[in-house]
Amino acid sequence: MALVEAKPAGASTSSSAAATELADPTFVVVLDGVETPIREGTLYGSSGGTVTVTAPGHISAEGLRSVLVRGGGGDGAGAGTTARFTLCGDAAAEGVGAVAFDRCGAARAEGAREVSAVRCRAAEVERAGKVTLERCRDARLRGGGAVRAARCRRADVESFGGARLARCKAARLDWCGTVEVEMCRAVDVTRCGAVTGERCRVVNAAGCGSVAVAHAEVNMLEEERQLQ
Repeated sequence: MALVEAKPAGASTSSSAAATELADPTFVVVLDGVETPIREGTLYGSSGGTVTVTAPGHISAEGLRSVLVRGGGGDGAGAGTTARFTLCGDAAAEGVGAVAFDRCGAARAEGAREVSAVRCRAAEVERAGKVTLERCRDARLRGGGAVRAARCRRADVESFGGARLARCKAARLDWCGTVEVEMCRAVDVTRCGAVTGERCRVVNAAGCGSVAVAHAEVNMLEEERQLQ
């Protein structure tokens, strides 16, 4: 009888553990080349800086030379998680719901619902829902829902549903749905839907549905020439 009763008891324990895992997901942190699961507490970098779980499902990294955070749980369990990086040299997040970078050297995010980066030297984002960038030197964005970038030196955007860029020195957009540019110095747009905006110095467009940028030098190019 004891063995028979142990099975449902074990199943109940397993279900309880699974529920706890979803409610309180574990992050995996790669710090100083060492991969460590963390659900609570603080990790310390060898050269200074910390990684802290500030609340269940929320993690913060500050002052680290290099750090990677992966969302735990799998199968979409990381959708409600958040990660924030401040003053890190090389910061990356994978499978985390919402990610924020503040004054980092290199910022990289993949598979996030929402990403923001402010004053980062380089930002690279892949497969994100919503992306917001401000004052980043170089931005490379691949595949997402909507992106808004302001005051970036170079922005390279590909395969986004909607893109809005303002006061960027150089911008390249390819395979985007709608594009809006304002007060950008040089814009190259290829194979996008509707391109609108105003007060840009030069807009080169090829293979787009429509182009209507006011107060700008607009050059309609053949697609082959633009892609060279």
